Amino acid sequence: MSFSPLYVKQFESGLIQNRQNFILPDDAFPVLENAYIFRERIQRKQGAEFLGRLRRTYTAASLGLSGGSPWTFTIYSTLAAPITPEANAEIEIGGVTIVVGAVTLIDQGNGTLATSPVSAVTGVINYFTGSVTITGAAAAAATTITFAYFPSLPCMGARSRQLSGINAEELVMWDTKYAYRYSAGFEEFLPGTTWTGTDYNFFWTTNWWVDESNNKIFWATNFSGTSGDPIRFTNGIVSTNWQDFAPEINAAADKLHQCLAMLPFRGRLVTFNTFEGQTLGTSVQMRQRIRWSAIGNPFTVLVPGMISAINANAWKDDIRGQGGFLDIPTSENIVSVGFVRDNLVIYCESSTWQLRYTGRSIAPFQIEKVNTELGAESTFSAVQFDTSLVGIGDKGIVECDSFKSDRIDIKIPDLVFQFSNTQNGVIRVHGIRDYFNRLAYWTYPYNPEENSINIKFPNRRLVFNYENDSWAIFTDSLTCLGAFQESETRIWEEQEQTWEESDFPWYDSPTLFPDNVGGNQQGYVLKLDKQTTNQQSLTIQNITGNVTTPTSIKSVNHNLDEGQIIEINDIASGTGFATSLNGGVFYVVPTDADNFTIYKYSSVTGKFSTPQVDAVATYVGGGQITVRDNFIIQSKKFNFLDQGQCIQFGYCDLLVNTVDREDAGFSMNVYMEYADNQPVNILPENIDSETDSEDLFFNSIVPTTSTSGLSSSKVWQRVFCNARSNFITLEFTFNNAQMAGNSHETEVQIDAQVLWLRPAGSQINVGL
Repeated sequence: MSFSPLYVKQFESGLIQNRQNFILPDDAFPVLENAYIFRERIQRKQGAEFLGRLRRTYTAASLGLSGGSPWTFTIYSTLAAPITPEANAEIEIGGVTIVVGAVTLIDQGNGTLATSPVSAVTGVINYFTGSVTITGAAAAAATTITFAYFPSLPCMGARSRQLSGINAEELVMWDTKYAYRYSAGFEEFLPGTTWTGTDYNFFWTTNWWVDESNNKIFWATNFSGTSGDPIRFTNGIVSTNWQDFAPEINAAADKLHQCLAMLPFRGRLVTFNTFEGQTLGTSVQMRQRIRWSAIGNPFTVLVPGMISAINANAWKDDIRGQGGFLDIPTSENIVSVGFVRDNLVIYCESSTWQLRYTGRSIAPFQIEKVNTELGAESTFSAVQFDTSLVGIGDKGIVECDSFKSDRIDIKIPDLVFQFSNTQNGVIRVHGIRDYFNRLAYWTYPYNPEENSINIKFPNRRLVFNYENDSWAIFTDSLTCLGAFQESETRIWEEQEQTWEESDFPWYDSPTLFPDNVGGNQQGYVLKLDKQTTNQQSLTIQNITGNVTTPTSIKSVNHNLDEGQIIEINDIASGTGFATSLNGGVFYVVPTDADNFTIYKYSSVTGKFSTPQVDAVATYVGGGQITVRDNFIIQSKKFNFLDQGQCIQFGYCDLLVNTVDREDAGFSMNVYMEYADNQPVNILPENIDSETDSEDLFFNSIVPTTSTSGLSSSKVWQRVFCNARSNFITLEFTFNNAQMAGNSHETEVQIDAQVLWLRPAGSQINVGL
C-alpha cells in the first residue's frame, strides 16, 4: 500500500492539555513552547530587544579623602554624602571619571584609570565592589567623581505617564526603591524620593487631573503596608518632588493613606482596598473598601507651584455631597479592578462584582455581585479587552463582561495550578494586551517539584491568541509588563548592523504606537517580541573557577533552568575571564538561585557536555548574559487506532518561510509510541559510514533556504523517516549544534505540513 497524505493546514488549535494527545485535533499540540499560532500558521517566538537598565547617576560628587598616595577607598562610602549601595549594585563600566587636583583619571573599561594629561598618577577600579586605588596623587588634592551605577533591583512597575501632547506618553519604571523615566536611556525620575516596598509590592498608577499650568497629574501607589509609602503624585517636572497624598476622610481627622488601586470614574477619584487611620503607621486595612472623592478637584491641601485650587472636604464621607465609601459584603480582599464599558469590574479573591453609577449626588455608586465562585488572586493579572476584563484566579483564567463570569482556559484547565504558590507567587502574575499582534500575555513563576532552586520571580509567559482562542507558553523571566511609546520610527540607515548581519525581520510598529515592554528581576527593561533572537537581560556579579572545576557564574536571581543556553559578553577586558568567556555559548546547570556552572558544546558528543574551565583569574566586573531561546513544537500522537492498525510514517513535507542564510534551518525529531526522549530519525545507525555524517535520506534537519534557484519567500522541504508504531509524534526544535552555532538566529514559520502515512498491520505489542 502506498503512502497517503494527511494535510495539516490552517493551524488554530494551539496548545491543548485537556485531552489525551492521541485524540487531539491534527493541528493541536500538547507541547508548544516558545512558539505560538499566529494567523493560521506556527510561528517561533520573537526575541526581546534591550531597552536599558535602571540606572542612577552621581555627577561631580566630592570625595572626602585626605593624606597622600596611595589612596584606597570605596566610591560609595567616600562621597561627600555617602550612600549605601544595594547588595548587588554594579558600577557602569567605562563611565567613571575622577578628578584629582589637576589630573583627570578616565575609566578605560578594563578596571584601569588612565590620566589626562598623561602623568605618573595611576588608578584601578573594581566595578562590582566600587573599590578604587589611586597611586601617585598629591597629598590632600581636591577630588571629585562622576559615575553611574545600576542598583540591580527587581523591576516593580512599567507604567505610562501621560504628557500634555495628544497621544504622548513616557515610560516610568520602578524598582523597589527608585522611580525612573526613559529618555534615550533610563534616568532617575524625581531624585530625592525613596520608596520602601518589597519585591512583590508592585506600583499601580493613574493619570488624572491637571496642575495650575495644565500639566497632567500622575498618581502612584505601591500598597506597601503601614511601614511603607503613602499615595504620591507629581506633575512630572523634575524640580518638583513626589508629593505625599493623605486626605482627611471625616471630622475625626482620619486619613486615607494607601490603596491597592485607584481610577478616575464619573468625575471622581476612586480608590480600592485602603489603609485608613490617624497616621500611616497606625492605619487599618479596609480590605473590602471602595472610597471616592467629591466630583471634580480631589486635592485637599495646597502644593505651591502645582496645586492652588483645592476642596478641603473632597474626601470627607460625613459631609453630604462630598466623599464617600462602600464596603463589598464579603470577607474577601479586593484584588483587582478594571473598566468594562461604563462599569468598573472588581475582582475579589473568589468572587466578581461591579461598581455601577447611579447618577445620584448622595449615593453615586452601587455594588452588584456578578459571580460567587470566580475571582482573581493577582492585581496585575487583569487585562482589559474590548468588552470584558480577564483576570487569573485560583480556579482558572476568568473573563467578566460585567453581566457574567466564565473560565476561558478550558483547553489548558490545569495550567493555573502550576503557578508557584510559594514566595508570594500568585501576587507576581502580570498581564498585558498586545494590540499589534492581537495577543495577551501573563507572566508567572513556574516551580516544578523536581526543581530544587525554588525560583521566586516569574520565569514563564502564558500567551493567549484571542482571535482563535489558542494558547502557548514562552520561557521568559519578566517581573512586570507595560507599554513603551516609540517617539520615532526606526530607520534602517541608523542601525548598527548591516542587512546581512541583522538577526531580526525588518518590520516595526508605527510611530507613537505602544510597544510591549517587560522589566525583569535584575532591573533590565526589554522590548518584547521585536527581533528574531534575544539581547542581553542578565548581569554577571562574580566569576570563579580554575583549571579542574567548572567555571561558576554568580548572577543573583538568574531565574535560569537547567539546560538553558546562554551567551556571555562584556566582561571587563584585560582579564583571563574576558578572554575565555566573552562571545562563548554555554549550557547552564544552576547550583542555587544566584549561581550556576557552565558547560561547552562538544562536536564529538553532539552535547553540551564539556566543562568550561579557566585559569585562576581576578574578576574586576562586567559581563552580561543573553539567553538563547530554543523552541519545542510537539505534535499529537498520530495513529490509525480507529482502524485497529499500526501507523507507518514515510516522510513529511513542510511549507516553511525561507531565510537568506546558508545555515538557516531547524530540526525535526520523530518519536514512536510514548518514548518521547528517543528520536528514531537520528539514531547512530543513520550515520553514513563513508562520510561519517548523518544519512540525508533519514534526515532530521529542515533547511529553510530556497534550493530551487528562485527567489521564493516560501519553500517545501521534505524530511524522511521510515518508522512503524502504534503512535508517531513529530517534534520541531533546534538541536544542540544549532543552539551552539548561529542557526538559532533563524526565523521559523511553518505554514502547512503533509504527513505521508499508511496503515501497517496489527497494533498489538508493536514497539512495546
